[in-house]
Amino acid sequence: MSAFSLFLEMLVIFILISAGYIFYRRGVLDDRVAKGISFLVVNLCNPALLLNAAINNQGRLSPSVFLTAFAAAAAVYAILIACAYLIPFLLGIPRSRRYSFKMLTIFGNIGFIGFPVCSAVLGEKSLVYVTVNCLVFNLLFYTYGIATLEGAKTADNANAALPARKNSLGTTLRSLLNAGTVSAVVTILVYLLDPPVPTVIAQVISYLGNATIFLSMVVLGCSVASIPFRQLLGDRRMYVFLGLRMLVLPILLVLLLKRFLSDPLLLGTMAVMVSLPGGNLPLMYSRECGLDDRDLSRGIILSTVICIITIPVVCLFL
Repeated sequence: MSAFSLFLEMLVIFILISAGYIFYRRGVLDDRVAKGISFLVVNLCNPALLLNAAINNQGRLSPSVFLTAFAAAAAVYAILIACAYLIPFLLGIPRSRRYSFKMLTIFGNIGFIGFPVCSAVLGEKSLVYVTVNCLVFNLLFYTYGIATLEGAKTADNANAALPARKNSLGTTLRSLLNAGTVSAVVTILVYLLDPPVPTVIAQVISYLGNATIFLSMVVLGCSVASIPFRQLLGDRRMYVFLGLRMLVLPILLVLLLKRFLSDPLLLGTMAVMVSLPGGNLPLMYSRECGLDDRDLSRGIILSTVICIITIPVVCLFL
């Protein structure tokens, strides 16, 4: 794995984050605008990014290859969900803040870091496996992830003596029918069937998907700008958490996956996937919900900084 390629990817990330930071500090952007951008990323741009990867795929994907990659990704996410409950409990994180650590444990930055890093280090052929991980990511985030954040929002409302929203079965089912889950299902069909897509539609989807990277980084920069520097670096439990999440857990997962995966390209892709820093999508939705996103912002920034070291270390165990 090329450390220089990783450094260049991280440099791009920090430049884009800095843009949001500067715009927020100068008053060009504020919390209201950042919340609106978050809505666009969650409900429009990110689903388009996922669908665009499938449209640009060359040829039909073999069902057996797809199922193997999908099963590997689903198994990894199941383990991450279990760890998302265990790690914050062991670290003594207050219940009111655990939703942030759950999001940081489960959802990595596949869209921006996963795709370019795997492309640069493992080659273009690895992107199909990255996209399968992205499918599982989206299906999980737009169901479990949103339910967790909505639960945290309801808890905040209850603590503030505000009327909590009643969650009926119909409400739950309607929450599953959203841009993320619909685009994930459509993406699966596009990969498996490889239908012709009109050029105009493909270009629109491409433009929307490409906007995800810049907009999500700008929102992250706004979140960082709203947090005092001492507060960003001052939580010791966050450092312990990141040591477990970015190094110990990925190494254990890679050693486990080696027992079941014979395809070295899939194994290498999964090693990168489990080593990714915190993703931006939970941050976008938490801002949309009006939740306290300081832990999420802090975790995303710090994990992005250290991943340039932790990803190569994890891959040494392949």
